[in-house]
Amino acid sequence: MIVNTANGNICYRAELEHLSKLSGREKEILKLVQIGKISKEIAEQLFISVNTVNRHRQNILKKMSVSNITQACALAANLKWI
Repeated sequence: MIVNTANGNICYRAELEHLSKLSGREKEILKLVQIGKISKEIAEQLFISVNTVNRHRQNILKKMSVSNITQACALAANLKWI
């Protein structure tokens, strides 16, 4: 069971398996965020624009239903997505 701290909803593992999964690029960006990289560094490393990195970060938050990237990293690590 996982509690969404943004809205207090409780999700069970079976429900989470049906949520939209992260794309490969989103997982890659989340891994880099997890090790402390900022958007500019991620953009340089992946040869994409900072705007693209920020759009991926927004998509991650939306798909995972969390309010910040720290919660996204913690949840993705718990679910073994990253």
